[in-house]
Amino acid sequence: MKTPILETERLLLRPLSPADAPAVFACAGDERVTRYMSYKRHETTADTLEWLQSLDNDSGTSYDFGFIEKASGELIGVGGLYWEAEKQQWRLGYYLRHDRWHRGFATEAALKIVQFAKETLHETRIGSCHAVENPRSGQVIRNCGLVFTGYGTYEKLDGSERFRCKEYLWTKTGEELTHHKGTQVLHTDRLVLRRFCETDAADIFAWAANPAVTRYVSYQTHRSIADSEKILQFWLDGYKREDNYNWAITFDGKKVVGQISVTEHDGVWDAGMGWQIDKPYWNRGYMTEAARAVFEYLFCEVCFHRIYSGHDTRNPASGKVMQKLGMAPEGIARQHYYKPGFGTGDAQKYGILKEDWLDNRR
Repeated sequence: MKTPILETERLLLRPLSPADAPAVFACAGDERVTRYMSYKRHETTADTLEWLQSLDNDSGTSYDFGFIEKASGELIGVGGLYWEAEKQQWRLGYYLRHDRWHRGFATEAALKIVQFAKETLHETRIGSCHAVENPRSGQVIRNCGLVFTGYGTYEKLDGSERFRCKEYLWTKTGEELTHHKGTQVLHTDRLVLRRFCETDAADIFAWAANPAVTRYVSYQTHRSIADSEKILQFWLDGYKREDNYNWAITFDGKKVVGQISVTEHDGVWDAGMGWQIDKPYWNRGYMTEAARAVFEYLFCEVCFHRIYSGHDTRNPASGKVMQKLGMAPEGIARQHYYKPGFGTGDAQKYGILKEDWLDNRR
């Protein structure tokens, strides 16, 4: 279909034409505007005119809009959708005249373009990116509902410069944002994290029967091996689902000294974590080491967007692990925990985004 005319509260978005060359050059000829764009700055209006004449508004593979400010009648920006065949998705792009920055025009125009892609083109995937050094553009992209998926790179079309970028994606169902792979074996310098197996009951009982270990976990201290066998069977049954994440913490793949697991998740967005380790291994960095491996797997392989956890405020040692992982405090939930025989406890909440995790490990 042809590039249509779209309207927002303050803007008209219409097809570009060669007559727009002087107004577009006011943007495309400004180094402040083009600094992080894929094409180099236009030297003259002739460069801009040549680009405008190359546009094909009937191709169906790109939709280029001029942003017309209603109040002044001036063209103040350009943006649109561009088909990426290799990814089978549309890419959102935009730029704005410098004197109209920081006034919400970019978000207003981009939101309308994304709405056009969803409702008129019935598209299911929209991507975009911005240079790491240009974080304000990321806020516009997030305002349009796109989600950070990772880091990448892009070049100026003439190959003169390469930028590290943050990549974003919107999908209609959200399902493509995560890739569930289940509990896979993970290795660290000192540990092997694996699935629980049928012979692990005795090892579980060794720490689950210790009140010091179970004081702040959800289950009661195990009184017999039968209690450990029961919870082990529950964990084994969980492995039938590919979205189940529950690791036995071992040193050599054999004796189990603790557990780390995703205690809850919504399937596509965030995951709640919990962990425990036998008392002889406290304060030796093992829990942090195990959690780092699991976080890396959940963020970079499964592609969860956010991981959260919490601890009883009377158990600050668990909070130290969360802090070492780069998790940020997110407030206190009063009387969040209840355990028969121990009463209620306040929960200090922590969370970390995939974006923060990748930034912290650089």
